[in-house]
Amino acid sequence: MGRKTLASALVSAILSICHSQVIITKFEDQSGTVSGNLLHNGGDEPDPDIYLTTPQIIRRHGYRSESHVVQTTDGYLLTIHRIPQSKNGTQGKQPVFLQHGLLSSSADFVISNDKSLAFILSDLGYDVWLGNSRGNTYSRAHAWLPTNTDEFWNFTFHEMGVRDLPTALAYVSNVTGLMGDIIYIGHSMGTTMFYSMASTLPEFTHKHVKVMAGLAPVAYMTYITSPIRYFAPFVNDIQWLAKHLGLREFLPHGLIMDVLVYNCRQFKFEKEICEQVIFLVCGFDKLQLDKKMLPDILAHAPAGSSTKTVIHYAQEIRHNGDFMQFDYGEKGNLAQYGKSTPPLYNLSSINVPAYFMYGENDWLADEKDVLRLAKDVQINIGTYKVPFKYFNHVDFLWGRDAATLVYKPLIDIIQRFR
Repeated sequence: MGRKTLASALVSAILSICHSQVIITKFEDQSGTVSGNLLHNGGDEPDPDIYLTTPQIIRRHGYRSESHVVQTTDGYLLTIHRIPQSKNGTQGKQPVFLQHGLLSSSADFVISNDKSLAFILSDLGYDVWLGNSRGNTYSRAHAWLPTNTDEFWNFTFHEMGVRDLPTALAYVSNVTGLMGDIIYIGHSMGTTMFYSMASTLPEFTHKHVKVMAGLAPVAYMTYITSPIRYFAPFVNDIQWLAKHLGLREFLPHGLIMDVLVYNCRQFKFEKEICEQVIFLVCGFDKLQLDKKMLPDILAHAPAGSSTKTVIHYAQEIRHNGDFMQFDYGEKGNLAQYGKSTPPLYNLSSINVPAYFMYGENDWLADEKDVLRLAKDVQINIGTYKVPFKYFNHVDFLWGRDAATLVYKPLIDIIQRFR
């Protein structure tokens, strides 16, 4: 692979990083790895987590791991990972549900070793559940639809919010017997999904969720400063092109990511590309980025989603950042919604305590958009600006000081709801 081709692939990959409740089975994974032999060739010895699945990473760090597969009302099979007890064997009591962002997976919360949010919460005695949205590496299955069909990939964060989350949260309530006691923590699209659910299904949300905390929350996108905003005016053309080229899935994990991991670990040139593109999309922050983590990040993300989800976000940017449902065009909207324009989400319907954490240098979740969001919900229990000038969108997950700058104040808040 030539360097120009590799550089282009790196750019595409890292762009993605910044962005009936029936149990089918419950099990503890014992095998299976990501990546292939390519990742083992040469270079410094990498973090073993590069080669492992989320359950394997959890076990490698000394925690018990469970996997639960649930079916949504529209047939998607979602895998939820669980850390039911701490290292010392203490069974977790109050459930905490962690939801990843766009094109990510449950791995987001476990690849930072002992600084991982999932492990920190488990050590504090919480019963930690990690969601996986439809279409990603761990939830790429359906009860009757093949994954290579248009029908399977016909979803956005709206369906993830009003179908995936209710299925997962009701299941957690049922298994734990603690309905109404769930602490929900979302990052990026994990917050978008929640706001979609909570504004559309406020009674359900209030029944199951005790408090919600948003890390780099995304609803309004009026003041987004990331260069991806320049694609928004062309969203209709992009949508047409994707449809006619059959591009249903956006950046699934595969061989090309193995190549990127290998090169990001091996070569200074590629490492610099990885670093600079993350900064270009999410905000510049050299001090928080641990370059040694880049292979870990690229080994697990992007984890895939629908092209329609990416288009949905682009539509929001084009429509002055409004938090709205998918725009099918005038005729399509009339058929879907009974009106010519897509409905706005009614954030004032959200009736659970909500907390908002944001970074000053986050180019995707701008401070002005976050503060507007916080103002619109019913029960705003506080906003928190990370006290580090350059803190960006992905620093909430993998920043060197995320444990002290974000997780400590986050835990102080959620402990009030224990």
